[in-house]
Amino acid sequence: MTSNLDDVSKSFSSKVRDELLSRLCSYHWSASAALTALAAFAVVALKDRDVRPLVMRVSRLETASLISSLVNDNGLGRAKIQNLGKRDQQIEIDLKGREWELINFNFYAIVQTKPQSDWWLILAPLFLAAGSMADPAKRIYHLEIVPVSAEMNEQLYELLQILELPFRKTGKKGRSSVYLSSGDDIADFLRLSGAHLALLRFEEIRSELELLGTVQRQVNFDEANIERMTNAVERQIESIKLIDEAVGLDSLPLHLAQTAQLRLQYPELSLVDLGELMSPPIGKSGMNHRMRRLRLLADKIIESREQR
Repeated sequence: MTSNLDDVSKSFSSKVRDELLSRLCSYHWSASAALTALAAFAVVALKDRDVRPLVMRVSRLETASLISSLVNDNGLGRAKIQNLGKRDQQIEIDLKGREWELINFNFYAIVQTKPQSDWWLILAPLFLAAGSMADPAKRIYHLEIVPVSAEMNEQLYELLQILELPFRKTGKKGRSSVYLSSGDDIADFLRLSGAHLALLRFEEIRSELELLGTVQRQVNFDEANIERMTNAVERQIESIKLIDEAVGLDSLPLHLAQTAQLRLQYPELSLVDLGELMSPPIGKSGMNHRMRRLRLLADKIIESREQR
């Protein structure tokens, strides 16, 4: 089984599952340990030691098939898969009386005795059994784990805290879950769970979004500057036309008349570019000062008209 992160028909979450499932299938570990890791958070119900068969539920046929093969091919018992719909698969397992032993497996011992590089043996099956992830390309960072059995949620939360993964608790449609909503935290989970190809793609998408965000902010900034400049030029031209209509531009001091005429002639130029056309050239602050004087003169003309 191979992971194909370039398959656009699959969700990002499905691609993560494909990679984790591929890694689990190629890993040489004991069938009972593999079954325990896959089953612990997918159990629907186990009321007492005598209840059989054990009922589990997972979201992928491939995962259900792996669980079934672990049971049937290794003499651990009998497993039967039942399709519950488009994605959900239910598995009935008879482990010959060892069901309770499986459910009470000590995950904490693994965490305490194995190095961080081996934590994927817990996190990969956990995601396969109860995890999902939003598509980061949609600018949503959300990874959630919802145990099929609500009773397992507290144990799951405690386990993740020991692993130093900052999951938060939430309630969703009557079912408890834990989730991550930080890009950095999700990247850590993908790394620790062994989904290295998914991690590379996740970081690539994050980098692309960050770059797009930077470009968009610059575009917004430039557009805002253009709009401010356009509005400022429109006010300058309105003031100059008002002055020309009322008293004529020839009545102005030479430097103000030259400024007004150049603005009317080159409305598309910035004050910096306009100042370079002056004789002698002046800087932006000098042009700002002249424009303010023209604006004040136009305001006085308007005020005198209103007093008539």
